[in-house]
Amino acid sequence: MTNPLPTVGFVGTGIMGASMAGHLVAAGYPLRVFNRTRRKAEPLLAAGAVWCESPEDVAASAEIVITIVGMPTDVEEVYFGRDGKGGLLAAAAAGSLLIDMTTSSPALAERIAAAAAERGVAAVDAPVSGGDVGARNGTLVIMAGGDEAAFQRALPLLKTMGGSITRLGPAGAGQRCKLANQVAVAVGMVAWCEALSHAEAGGLDPSLVQQVISGGAAGSWAMTNLAPRALAGDFAPGFLVRHLVKDIRIAREAADETGTELPGLTVAEQLYGLLEEGGCGDEGTQALLQLYQAADEADDV
Repeated sequence: MTNPLPTVGFVGTGIMGASMAGHLVAAGYPLRVFNRTRRKAEPLLAAGAVWCESPEDVAASAEIVITIVGMPTDVEEVYFGRDGKGGLLAAAAAGSLLIDMTTSSPALAERIAAAAAERGVAAVDAPVSGGDVGARNGTLVIMAGGDEAAFQRALPLLKTMGGSITRLGPAGAGQRCKLANQVAVAVGMVAWCEALSHAEAGGLDPSLVQQVISGGAAGSWAMTNLAPRALAGDFAPGFLVRHLVKDIRIAREAADETGTELPGLTVAEQLYGLLEEGGCGDEGTQALLQLYQAADEADDV
């Protein structure tokens, strides 16, 4: 019996992508996958996904392709190939749909959509928020940009991965919303690190303070989910420091283009830059607390 669901391609099976693709397999979608490191895709292959040797092979064998890779440079290479050769756009058949869920630049999302339209292909930018927990639980917040018809076609797949899916406007709008999200994330991370460091310096148990204030006006997703990890010395990544540094940079560049001043983001950029320079780029964003702990230890010497 023919599967009524479209064949889906998935490029990028890292911390977020592996869980997201897993929800598609569980929902019954025939899945074709590619990742630079095949080992990270093995659980999906064991669940029934089919391995492809390149992004181009994924595009050639799927009606809908989802990508979630690391950096804007990775997005550009996946979609446009190297030196103008290859890439998803060159391999995708007319009538197919491309969905980029990487956090990238609005300008690149607009460029992908324009190039796709020239080839008779639809494109949606749909970055996500919710980290590894949201990816595992299928409760990601998904922010989409693209024309309405393309969004409606993507929606059934997005619903398998997210709990909140919103189209913000034309191509690039999803990325612009995600940048706003990342401004709030970055500045919020500084806020809880400072709050708990302040409490500890005053002789309080920071873990107890976290439990108390997370239930009030100071509460946030990061305060509830990431602060306890950091206080326990768990800096395993749900979202990498180096990826947040990248997102902050893109947000600042977009703010510069509109003449918007974001002093809080400037502070977050400086602190996360120091963290990355200190060798913590592959740790989780909650590792920011280490900067404050190191400063406190230095003061005690």
